Formats: sequence, C-alpha cells, structure tokens
Amino acid sequence: MTEEKRFLFLGDSITAEGTFIAFLEAILFQNFPGQGFTLINLGVSSETASGLTEEDHPFPRPCVHERIERALLISKPDWVVLGYGMNDGIYSPFSEERFLAYQNGLLEAIRIVRSSGAKAIVMTPPPFDSSAIRQETLLAEGLHVQAYSYLTPYEHYNNVLRTYARWLLWQEGIADEVVNIYDPLLLAREKAVIKDPDYRSGDGIHPLADGHWVIAETLLRHLFQVSCIATPLFVDQPECSPLFQLVWQRQKVLSAAWREHIGHSNPNKALALPLEEALREGNKLAEQIKNHLSMY
Repeated sequence: MTEEKRFLFLGDSITAEGTFIAFLEAILFQNFPGQGFTLINLGVSSETASGLTEEDHPFPRPCVHERIERALLISKPDWVVLGYGMNDGIYSPFSEERFLAYQNGLLEAIRIVRSSGAKAIVMTPPPFDSSAIRQETLLAEGLHVQAYSYLTPYEHYNNVLRTYARWLLWQEGIADEVVNIYDPLLLAREKAVIKDPDYRSGDGIHPLADGHWVIAETLLRHLFQVSCIATPLFVDQPECSPLFQLVWQRQKVLSAAWREHIGHSNPNKALALPLEEALREGNKLAEQIKNHLSMY
C-alpha cells in the first residue's frame, strides 16, 4: 500500500473495546512512517448483523443496519472491516432460523459496503470459551429458547460459532476478503492451556489482550502483508510502551467521538468530544507519536 487509506471497523463489543485496533495502529505507525492510515472504530457493544436479541437482554440488541449507511456516508472509508457473529447466535443451540438471519444480515451489510465504493473485509466470529464461564450458568441443549442468553449460554455455543465461521470461509467471493480469526484464536488458547492449565482467554466472550493481539496479527498479515516475528512488548506490558500509550489515548478519544457522532441504539452512551474537536486532538496525538518514533 502506498496511498492513504481509511479503514472503518464495524462490530460488537470486541471491536468497541478497541484493543486489536490500537495494536494495529501501533504497528502501522512503526512499519509505514510517512504513509497515511486512518482507523475509525465504530464498534458498538451488544450489536448484531442479524437483528436478533434474547428475551432477557437488558435492551433490544442494536443492529448494524440501523446505522451502516450513515456511518459510510459520513466516514467515507476505503475499506470496511465487519466483525459479527458472537452475539448473532444469541448464545443458544444451533437454529437454522437464527443462522439464516445472520447470513442475510451479513450479506446485506457486505452489499451496502460495496455499493458505497468501499472494499468489504469480513472477520469470522471468534471462538466462545465455555471454560471461562461459571459452569453453573452453562445450559444444556433442549431447553426453551428463552432460557439461553449471554448470562446463561448454551454449553456448546462454540460449535455454533464454528458453523458460522465455516460458512463464511466456504463462500467464495462473498467479500473482498474473509479473515479467519476463529482458528488462530482457538489455537492460541489451546497452546496457552498446555503451558498453564488454569489459563483463561477472557470472560468466555471477550478475549484478553493476548487474544486481541492474535486478531491484530491476523489482520496485519491479510491486509498489510506484515508479519511480526515476536509479540510486541506493549501487548503484555502496555504501560511500558510510550508509543502504545499515545496510540491508545488517541484511539479512545476518536472512537468515542465517532461512535456518538454517527449514533447508535445502545442506551449506554459514552462521554465524547464533538467530532471536530476530537479530530483536532487526534491530529495532535499523531504528531506526538511521529515525534516519538523519530527519536529511534
């Protein structure tokens, strides 16, 4: 890549948390000095592509189709990364009806992205880690559909997400790129458990920093042809990296402003600067990052 590119990230709480996007940006600053990459994080917690929600969710889950056209119109991205699936199975046993809703919702999102002139990059769902869930809250198959939710998930929900991921990977030409994060995350977890049987990848739904690094590293290889020989220090010790601290601060300021400027139906709103003010702050932080890198 030799020209400026704008990347828009749409997804659920894993995207909204933003760690893998900050990791991406830190590596891009290091590897492509002088080139412009704008990474816009528009992830929204609880969001789906399917429009489904469980009965006992505190509020109807947001759906990307409530805001995708406005997001594209205002952010004007070149590439759009879509990260959905974890919430779309509604933490329940496999259902053809729910699967179809996910398929239709994702295909429509891809169509809308492409019709805007942007490239559509789709990430598979990540794996679900039942070992990180309190075992007494996991439910077996065969219960009424209303019994299952993010608070009381199906014990084999990971199998559902595997089916969703495999469908994506088998669809030739479904998007400009399909990035498999399911298998790399699952493999990383299995290796970590071999080293430490008590290892937990997160809370079952949301990966920890090492999982976010797996996502970032996978995207770097697929989208930027960048391979990292070793895990950067800032993954395990972010406080020891002035570069990452600046990148993280910049991402937090900008993502909150973009999210609230575009709007969303999650009732939990972030405190955010007006977008124009946040963009000015982001530019100042970008200059600090470049000055920091110029000293090395």
